[in-house]
Amino acid sequence: MSNEAFDDRYELREFAPGTDDKGAPNAETEAWMQAVGLGFHETHPGDEAAARMVEHFVEDGNTWLGAHVRRPAPGSVDETWPAGTFAWFRKPLSWGDGSSIDTQAISAVTVRPTERRRGILRRMMTHALERGVADGYAMASLTASEGTIYRRFGFGCAVRERAVSVRRNRALPFLAPTTGTVSVVTPQWLAGGPARSVFDRFDARTPGSMVRNAGTWPVALGLRNYEGEKAKDVRAAVHRPADSDEVDGYVTWRVKESRDDDTVLEVVDLVYATDAAYLSLWEFLLSIDLNDVVKYNRSRLDDPIVAALGDNRAYDVDHEEDHVWLRVLDVPAVLASRPYAVDGSLTLAVTDALGFASGTYRLDVLEARGRVTRVADDADVAGSDIQLDVADLGALLIGSVSPVTLAAAGLLRAVDAAAPALLRAMLTPPRTPHGITYF
Repeated sequence: MSNEAFDDRYELREFAPGTDDKGAPNAETEAWMQAVGLGFHETHPGDEAAARMVEHFVEDGNTWLGAHVRRPAPGSVDETWPAGTFAWFRKPLSWGDGSSIDTQAISAVTVRPTERRRGILRRMMTHALERGVADGYAMASLTASEGTIYRRFGFGCAVRERAVSVRRNRALPFLAPTTGTVSVVTPQWLAGGPARSVFDRFDARTPGSMVRNAGTWPVALGLRNYEGEKAKDVRAAVHRPADSDEVDGYVTWRVKESRDDDTVLEVVDLVYATDAAYLSLWEFLLSIDLNDVVKYNRSRLDDPIVAALGDNRAYDVDHEEDHVWLRVLDVPAVLASRPYAVDGSLTLAVTDALGFASGTYRLDVLEARGRVTRVADDADVAGSDIQLDVADLGALLIGSVSPVTLAAAGLLRAVDAAAPALLRAMLTPPRTPHGITYF
């Protein structure tokens, strides 16, 4: 459909969320939130919860975009609600060595079913990415509700996660003793005390980690449920190293009956600044009586619990899926921002259907830092060691996806098999990439 046809039917409106003089969402903000709720099948929050949500959106620095029908049908929600919604805000991505890069974090993407296949998503995405480039972002990021939407816009899945279950009756004792002490605390104490400093330490040491939205914290710490009401069923505990009062890990959890009559301990949030804290908190969870299974939906792919368990068959992977998707907008800036594991030089030919990152780039790594030179404005296959799409550059960027694997899948091309192997070695992260932040 032509741009003229789109502009005849829709108007894009960009704005910042806000409140009226009584602290409630203003009319434009309320209409946009209603449209998002419809798209994600969410119940509308009460007045108090809605006002609190807007405070969090403002704190995060949200920019909102709506695609509005110019001539709405009488009585339809199109008279006030946008037919498509889109949001973005700043969110740093950790490289795992204490450094990070700011990303244009994209969220709340919906298109009303009556308006599908009219170009709304493409227009909103193009508008947002162009704005991101103008604002100086080198990369965009998102977590997706569906796994097939965003590759066509240049996003690649850079971090995956697992939902796991561990059966208590076969898990303990661990094969090696844990260290430090675990103490039960209240969620209120945790929220007012060490939670954010522990997360900051986790974030700094974990490749692929991203800072949390303001609205995530009350839910993660067990103060409120997803509907914004006060939570009544969440407990909390913290870990301290031996001979120290400093907290280096915490967990929040709830216990509930499952459909198969097992009593399930469900981990709400598990954050750790050290491996010792992670192991000890898991041992604590598996020691809690009157439950059968511990479930955790944010497990990393190389979970050390598997090796620590007395019987590793107690550990089951219930589900695995994509988590963080990355979209490179400025290849030199992104590649120069991250650390590298080995020195080397490679020339990358990058294709990008939207044009932001197309080009041929020489990456020279010396003493763990990269210097990037743009050698051509298009993807010069003949003059490059590796050819790939910008989506696959985003996928392998953190180091959790191997260039060798992408080559085997036919997504990365190289004349010499040594080139993907060298790139894999260069991109090896200090620890396994992992993310526990949704947005």
